[in-house]
Amino acid sequence: MIQNIAKTPAKLSRSLVFAGLIFALLIMVMACDTATESLEKIKDTDAFEKATGEKRDRTPESKPSESQSRKSADRTPESKPSEIQSRKSADQRDGRNTQVLQSGQVSPKQVRGGTFPSIKQDLLSRLNDNEKSKPYYVPDGPIRGKTTPEAPKYVTKLLNLEPPIGNGDTQAPLSFEEYDEINDANPVAHLLNPEPSVAENGLTVMTTGNSWMSLSEDGGQNFTSVNPTTIFPEDYGGYCCDQVLQYVPQHDMFVWLLQYKDVGGTNAIRIAVQTTQGVRNSNGTAWTYWDFTNVTFSPSGELDYNDMSFSNSFLYWTSSIGGGSNRYVVRIPLEELQAMGTVNFQFTGSTDAFWSHVTQNGRNGVYWAGHEDNSTMLVYSMMDADNFYSWREVPINSWPNAAMTSIAANGNDWLQDASWKTYVRAAATSGDSVYFAWNASSGGGFLEPHIQIVEISTSSFTLKNQTQVWNPDFAFAYPYFETNAKGELGMIVAFGGGAFDASSGVGVLGDNVIYYPGLSSSSRTNYGHYHTVRRSGTESSKWVGAGVTRKNDGSILPYYIRFSR
Repeated sequence: MIQNIAKTPAKLSRSLVFAGLIFALLIMVMACDTATESLEKIKDTDAFEKATGEKRDRTPESKPSESQSRKSADRTPESKPSEIQSRKSADQRDGRNTQVLQSGQVSPKQVRGGTFPSIKQDLLSRLNDNEKSKPYYVPDGPIRGKTTPEAPKYVTKLLNLEPPIGNGDTQAPLSFEEYDEINDANPVAHLLNPEPSVAENGLTVMTTGNSWMSLSEDGGQNFTSVNPTTIFPEDYGGYCCDQVLQYVPQHDMFVWLLQYKDVGGTNAIRIAVQTTQGVRNSNGTAWTYWDFTNVTFSPSGELDYNDMSFSNSFLYWTSSIGGGSNRYVVRIPLEELQAMGTVNFQFTGSTDAFWSHVTQNGRNGVYWAGHEDNSTMLVYSMMDADNFYSWREVPINSWPNAAMTSIAANGNDWLQDASWKTYVRAAATSGDSVYFAWNASSGGGFLEPHIQIVEISTSSFTLKNQTQVWNPDFAFAYPYFETNAKGELGMIVAFGGGAFDASSGVGVLGDNVIYYPGLSSSSRTNYGHYHTVRRSGTESSKWVGAGVTRKNDGSILPYYIRFSR
């Protein structure tokens, strides 16, 4: 009995092992069936994406990447984008992230005659106060490349204004055809933030600043200035600032962007259009316009700090909402604007491109960018043919990233307002390259603040070239770019410090010369946030520019200039 009892557990053990093997085999069969079913689902998804060109989100929560979640210091809970705007879907097959565009619709309104009451502007008001109160410092990244000058220094030269303007070898290889000072804008020109813009179609030239619009009907020889509040109704909190102009040759259309103040949590960007003949017939007072409110894009925060460009198919404009890090880009079909009816627009969610400008001269879309750190850029793109926008990290060479300061001839630090503002101020395309430029500090071989410029391939999204606009004796800052039909990059920049008060001039990348029509005789601690150069609307190999000089009494004198290479 004892022997029989001892053998029983062994038999049970063998039986249990056999049963266990059978159970494990069943589990493996079930797992294979499940894996096969999952594989078929993945194949179905791939087939769907291939057939439709749309990307299905394969993550449970569609969270943004860690790098996209990092926001700058001015991102507050109140300024966070909506949940829909925050969802990102990653397309890792070509190294980029994408997000589907959102859409909306706006009906038109019209004005004619300039019969609204003139509202006197406060020319000493501090515009863009949210910029100043919430500084954002780009973090230092991995050290890459050289931090010393990669190109010869840039020099400044006085433009020969004797008739014929620009005549003589001192301007070669540039040719200057027109220069005019807009004297009647002076009484209404904003003293702290002039910020001029320009658009031109032959004899018809428009320029704007933060508190004026000037119109010339003789090619820029004479201008008449008006207060924009007489042309449009004072909706929302009333007219504010940050005007931008464009002329779209393929549709013979002047486009005018104006920013309106907040009231009750709502402010707006106004986009107005008119043909060249319509501008001339009405003395610049007849427009069809559409209003785009901040609450369309985000539940809180004001639309602010604008730029605008166009492609073959769309008008693109950009603003920040609730701080510089929340950069939105909007596009509107040019044909719908030309028809002056209801427009259907598309827009991005919040992008980490701190106050970035959008590229000029893009035929099939736009690019914009921010700094992940001082050796990595986050480059965004939105192509005309796509229903989404994309972004990628692009390593670049390290650049000096300290606080910027430059003492002008009158003793003021003319870069005080810009001491931390290293965001992308200039952006343009040429061939298969996109150019971005920004203010950078002294250091790393640069004795003064200067302008950093990168050229990035739009096919591989890698750095092709990095150069600078610099001088060892004074500072350069505030670049704005535009390429002409020959692919040459024209620019307007500011310079100051040492023997100079803050002044502006124009040139072409690679010539290493900036020509100025006149020097300022005083400086403030806030130069303004931008000035403008555009491709000529009638002669695409030429440029037109809008800049300012500052007088002894602190007032500003806007100017218009036309040049070529």
